[in-house]
Amino acid sequence: MAGSPAFGSCSTRRRGDRGLPPLPGSAPGDQSGGPPAPVTSGGRPILTLDPPPKVITFDCYGTLVRWHDAVRQAAGAILARHLQAEVPPDRAAALADRLRALASEHQQRPPFQDYRPILRASLSQALAEAGHAATAADQDTLVSILGRIAPHPDAPAALARLRERYRIAIISNTDDALIAGTVAAIGTPVDFVVTAQQARAYKPDHRLFLHAYAMMGVTKDETIHVGMGQFTDLKVCRELGIRSVWIDRDGEPLDPAWQPDAVLKDLAGLPALLLPA
Repeated sequence: MAGSPAFGSCSTRRRGDRGLPPLPGSAPGDQSGGPPAPVTSGGRPILTLDPPPKVITFDCYGTLVRWHDAVRQAAGAILARHLQAEVPPDRAAALADRLRALASEHQQRPPFQDYRPILRASLSQALAEAGHAATAADQDTLVSILGRIAPHPDAPAALARLRERYRIAIISNTDDALIAGTVAAIGTPVDFVVTAQQARAYKPDHRLFLHAYAMMGVTKDETIHVGMGQFTDLKVCRELGIRSVWIDRDGEPLDPAWQPDAVLKDLAGLPALLLPA
C-alpha cells in the first residue's frame, strides 16, 4: 500500500509519503546487530515465518524513535525555564523518568483518558513533586517536543527493507494528532497507524491489538509484532499468542513470563530475521 498511513478506523488518508517505555541486563539471543540468531528452545528456532506474516507491527516510542531522549529534552527545557539556570542531566532525567511513570499509571487506570490530558496531568504532578507549578508554556513545550521525535538511525532503512515484502503498521499508546509528526519524521512510509485513541484502550489491553487486526483485515497469526516494551508489548503478545521480536536497546533483564520469540539489540538485524532467504 503506497502513500501515507491509514490512521485506524478513520479512513483518513493523506497523499505524500514510527507506550510508553519498558521496565529497566542482558537478554537471550543475538546482540550483534548483524544477521540475528532467533531465540531457541531445545535447539529449534521459536520464531518461524509459517504461517507467513502479512503485516509487521511495531511499537513506536522507544522501538522506532528516540522516545527517552525526547522526554529528557522536554524535561530539561521545562526545568531550565523554572530554574533560570542550566539543568544538570541527572535532574532532567529524574523528571523525565517520573513523568513517564505517571503517564503509564494514568494509562492503566480506568476510565480511558485521551493521551494529551494524561500528559498534562502527569507533567503537572511531576513538576509539583519537584517543587514547581506547571505553566501553559510547560505543557506546550512537552507537546511540541513529543510531537516530532527523531527516529533511531537503524529504523528507516529496516522499515524500508521490510516494506518490500510486508505491510508495515504502528500500534502505539498515543493519539492520532501527536504521533503524526513523528511518523512523518521517520521518512519511510507506514501503511497503518493504530493508536490508543482509536481503540479507546492502551497497551497491554488486548483491545488495542484486536482493534488493529480488525482495521487491517488480518488475524494475529498473519502478523509479527516488534517492540521494546516488556509490559506494554511482550505481555500482550504472550497472552494472545502473537509472534514477537523484542528490541532490547537498553540491555534490560527480561521477565521470563513475557518471553519473546526472538531478541535483537536494535532494528539493524530485523530484515535478515524476517525476510525469507
